[in-house]
Amino acid sequence: MRWIEADPIPEKCKSCTEEDCCTCDIAGMRWVLSKEDELQSSRMLMVRAIERLQRKIAAIDAELEKLRNT
Repeated sequence: MRWIEADPIPEKCKSCTEEDCCTCDIAGMRWVLSKEDELQSSRMLMVRAIERLQRKIAAIDAELEKLRNT
């Protein structure tokens, strides 16, 4: 993933003297994902959610099949 610096940078960051943003509470406001990485990440999460739902549907279908066969 490629992180890019927000433009414009947040007001709180303009007066900051720290060089390490990893320890900062507002680092997520200064460093953001590129639009492409943001979309790829969103897509990956949606695919995982769909796969999870498909497994749940398959389990329900299996239970229904058991009930029909008894």
